[in-house]
Amino acid sequence: MAMTTPMVSRDPQSNDRDRLNAVHGSFIDETIGIVARQTRDTVSFAVGAPAHEALDLVGAADLVSTVIHREGASALGYAITEGEPELRDIVAHDARARGLNVKHEDVLVSAGALQAVDLVCRVFLKPGDVVVAESPGFANALSAFRNHGARVLEVPVDSEGLDVAAAARLLRAGGIRPRMFFVVPNFQNPTGETLSHARRDALVALAASHGAIVVEDDPYGLLRYRGKEIPAIAALHPHSGVVSIGTFSKTFLPGLRVGWVISDHEVIKRMAAAKQTMDSSTGTLGQRVVVEFHRRGGVAAHVDKLRALYGAKQARGRAALQRVFGDAKGVSWNDPQGGFYFWLKLPQGMSARTLLGLALEEGVAFVPGDAFAIEQDHGSALRFSISAPTLDRIDEGVTRLRRAYDRLA
Repeated sequence: MAMTTPMVSRDPQSNDRDRLNAVHGSFIDETIGIVARQTRDTVSFAVGAPAHEALDLVGAADLVSTVIHREGASALGYAITEGEPELRDIVAHDARARGLNVKHEDVLVSAGALQAVDLVCRVFLKPGDVVVAESPGFANALSAFRNHGARVLEVPVDSEGLDVAAAARLLRAGGIRPRMFFVVPNFQNPTGETLSHARRDALVALAASHGAIVVEDDPYGLLRYRGKEIPAIAALHPHSGVVSIGTFSKTFLPGLRVGWVISDHEVIKRMAAAKQTMDSSTGTLGQRVVVEFHRRGGVAAHVDKLRALYGAKQARGRAALQRVFGDAKGVSWNDPQGGFYFWLKLPQGMSARTLLGLALEEGVAFVPGDAFAIEQDHGSALRFSISAPTLDRIDEGVTRLRRAYDRLA
């Protein structure tokens, strides 16, 4: 096999001028505004957000009312930087149930998973450090690494998740010593693929050989519809220093912006110090609403309802794609066992960005594949999210997407 040259992103903060100008955002988030500005009815496969019917299951109005009536103004005051003690206990308890060796002091509550990613960057990275990440990968995290001056080594994703052997070859070929490996191990954003058990072990071994840390960001792990659960990387390797990130955004209420990071308590102390210069504390009301939801019990039953809801949507999306695109030469898609996403590949050379323009005219939206990479080419692929549309809207959206495709093919 021919050795390819490692594609490591250029340092976006190489001088003071760049430090002022090179701020990287996310086209994923921009699509929210694009869809909102549409003047016609649009089926959105673009946003990986919980469905409205999932949010309605929570009973948010009663939860908020209960917290405010019981706790009064204290529910709207400042909180401890590390997070509400009871919420930290809840996160630690749930982590132990999944096999992680976690104590209260090993948990910091963050403003969603993205702040946890940013805190990891602040504590572990310095400009010029290399982060090994999936490609296609979570666009917001890629931007966070670059905004902190890190270089990103993009490694391919296949049906077993990040290709650890390819990562090792690229590092060896480039003489690169990485500081961090970042993965979304379960139902990865954007492909929906899951890192296999064997590759989780190999990833930890590869990181250890370079003295690097592994960060696992797992927002979708509870949303498995088929197949056997694979233990968290931190559970498989409890003494390896793996940093775990999670969020309540996919299974509860995303607008509360409540997530967490689990690490050694000395690292948590450093993250707390960094967080004090960002927001002082995650919103108190949001944290206490999460606590109230857990106090009432029924969290497991709620997750079961979500699995049934999204599992049906995934099955509908799979069937619709087969029915509508089954005869489209060169179009293919994968078959994840959970999460929100399918990864669609178009005929080689066809631009998903160009297709998006036509799709919006037909009343359907998605995120082009090149939004999920820095320098790797995913321009002939797209992320297809089944979470938001209803079952009937999934059917209609796929039909509209085929009309757009036929205009371009």
